[in-house]
Amino acid sequence: MVAGITEVLAEANVNIVDIDQTVIRKLFSIFMIVDFSMATQPFEEVEKKLRQRAAELNLTLSIEPYVYGDAVKPKEEKNLMLITIVGRDRPGIVARFSRICADSNVNIERIKMIARGPTIAMEMLVDVEKLNISFEEFKERLHQAGLDLNLSLIIQRRDVFRRAKKLVVFDLDMTLIEQEIINELAKAAGVEKEVAEITKKAMEGEIDYKESLKQRVKLLKGLPASIFDEVFSGITLTQGAHDLLLLLKEIGCKIAIVTGSFKQIVEKLAQKYDIDYLFANELVVENGVLTGEVKEPIIDAEAKRRIILELLQKEDITREEVIAVGDGANDRFMLMEAGVGIAFNAKEKLKKIADGVLTKDNLLGLIYCIRGFVDF
Repeated sequence: MVAGITEVLAEANVNIVDIDQTVIRKLFSIFMIVDFSMATQPFEEVEKKLRQRAAELNLTLSIEPYVYGDAVKPKEEKNLMLITIVGRDRPGIVARFSRICADSNVNIERIKMIARGPTIAMEMLVDVEKLNISFEEFKERLHQAGLDLNLSLIIQRRDVFRRAKKLVVFDLDMTLIEQEIINELAKAAGVEKEVAEITKKAMEGEIDYKESLKQRVKLLKGLPASIFDEVFSGITLTQGAHDLLLLLKEIGCKIAIVTGSFKQIVEKLAQKYDIDYLFANELVVENGVLTGEVKEPIIDAEAKRRIILELLQKEDITREEVIAVGDGANDRFMLMEAGVGIAFNAKEKLKKIADGVLTKDNLLGLIYCIRGFVDF
């Protein structure tokens, strides 16, 4: 059907300026904007041939005159954003998000389902040029709707969504894995309660991360180095993490783990999944036991920012080609330096600065943001 219609145009030297074709439940549709300025046949003759070909293919054909700039503004005047929605399918998803757009004076350019089944993924291309509220408020309304519907939501600017992603940077604890490794070490040392309290304050940004880490590590003094293997054997990957890591490697995307957790345990996971880059803190071990110290420099929020910038140079890529995923205050600068910053099952402070919010059961949904999106 596509060949039959477009051959008529090609034979008359009619150029296709824009085209969008889809099939939904065996219903075929194609929309084209075509340029007749260099046509070698009169419009009336081409129209006759098109209608004859459409009849042969059992298609309904509609032709309308279109002057570029009269019907819609040129696309360079648009401020386009791509909203990717991932989660369990249910009635009312399109209605809820389209109502937010309508009330905010945001035009929906295109809606497309990119994954179907119990878990769906949907893309909404929107124009926020005439947004009647602040962009932050618009984003907050979208994310709140996502939370209400238990859906994950990622918002990308045009300069970001048009670029395929080449590097994904992950935090580790409570992101790729379901544990805080230092808490697991604390259990073995019998200081779980004390360490957990310090961890909570650090993740919420209430105390300096470096100082909090030193305080917690000090409580681990005397643990045998054999504890590393024991803790690693008890690690549980976050739902979807295994498949996501394998898929990213399969499509050639580089992966980095940048974490305040500990190298002696994390490197075992990095080796298993062939992680390209690993940055983690290192516990000091002497005579087979932990000394209660951590090697300098310590990886904190500023270090994570610096590492992102170093990776951009090393891989010779732009920030628009990078996704960063984290869950706590210590990840905030890392997310801000990436083209797409994702707050995963995160604290409120991180959600406010993130481009996307992924719920705990939707980590695999990140794969829908890797490819570049083309807007005609």
